[in-house]
Amino acid sequence: MLYNRSMTTTPPDSAAEPKQQPFAASAGEHVRAVQAALVDLLAEAGLSGARPTKVGRELGLDKTLAWKVVRFMEDEDLAGAARHMPGSGGVEILLKAVRKRGIDAEQIDAVRQADRDLRSFMEQHAGDRRSFEAMLASGGRDERIESEERRAYYRAGSAIWGVRARVQFLMLALRPSATNDGMLDAVQVSGLLDFERLRPDVPWIIRRLRASSDTGKGLQFEREPLDPAGKTGPTVPLFPAYCSEPLPELQQFTGSNGWVYDQIAPGPVGRSGALTCVTGEIYRAALPYRRSEDNTEARYTLTVRTPVEGVHFDLLLHRDLAHFESRETRVHGLLEDRPMGSTSAEHRSPLMAPSPTQFLGQPPTLQTTRIPFYARMVGDALAKAGWGEPPDYRAFRADLDYPAAPCEVTMHFDINE
Repeated sequence: MLYNRSMTTTPPDSAAEPKQQPFAASAGEHVRAVQAALVDLLAEAGLSGARPTKVGRELGLDKTLAWKVVRFMEDEDLAGAARHMPGSGGVEILLKAVRKRGIDAEQIDAVRQADRDLRSFMEQHAGDRRSFEAMLASGGRDERIESEERRAYYRAGSAIWGVRARVQFLMLALRPSATNDGMLDAVQVSGLLDFERLRPDVPWIIRRLRASSDTGKGLQFEREPLDPAGKTGPTVPLFPAYCSEPLPELQQFTGSNGWVYDQIAPGPVGRSGALTCVTGEIYRAALPYRRSEDNTEARYTLTVRTPVEGVHFDLLLHRDLAHFESRETRVHGLLEDRPMGSTSAEHRSPLMAPSPTQFLGQPPTLQTTRIPFYARMVGDALAKAGWGEPPDYRAFRADLDYPAAPCEVTMHFDINE
């Protein structure tokens, strides 16, 4: 999606909330209480400051349990400590082992009670341990947890929706329009690699296209196929050289909302029916590129609605767009489906922490292991459009594993004078 807008925000209304002990503070008290009780217990057992191997050897513990106990005690970070916390069964094994060394029952009960209090707090506020870890993470995020959960989400989504793909990608090249002063032309190449159906009765929408102004009003612009050989009827224009054979069967329709939908038709299931679908188009005079009061920021968005293992998104800016300055990449969920251009859209919670957009240089280094033919494909696309070669552009990239669909991956650029 192409989208330019002015940078205006309206703070959301917020009702006064009753004061209460913040979750992290209360959780910290419970975690620290268990840590302190364990420190005292091992000190009483003559194992103060001992490494996991010694703790395991002296107490006859499994090495994994000994490692968890020591890491839990020593980790100053709450999320890290929660990650290493031994299970309740492991705690009882530890207490049974130290009891054999003659440790006072009162000290053993202190560990047991602190552990029970922590688990009760966890159950009350988080429901399960994984949620507890995520809630404790700095800023509410833990990359390790989120990565594992996104992978599980991908597997579940594939089974539920009946489709999956290895990679979804978008390459968007921009340059000043050759026919309309002050406007941008664009070359778009996008697709799904190794798309599989898990059920044969599933048509799957692979693209929705519409350009919007700052007011949210649809913009009209000329569209033409990048490769005339890929235009085989009133459907999305394929880029045949990079599609699987036989060419994917595609359908296109326009919704009452003005959006144009491209979909893969139902077909064979599994790997034997897997396909690679690559499309290419040229947009003429799609968006303004000069800075003005209502055109201070440019956003370029890849929408992910298919369960995919990875997303690859490149933006190529012609050297005449030197006044575009990359800011960051953001990922937002679409379950709420907040409309683009609305002030409420400014207050969506990001699915991932914003990150600097990767700069690929000028001339750009475009090769990627995700898509072996990618650099050659970009060169071919620019050549077919008559837009020169990759060295005429500087490039930026967003690259994600297992994005939680539906979501938007958006590159943000400041439009300077």
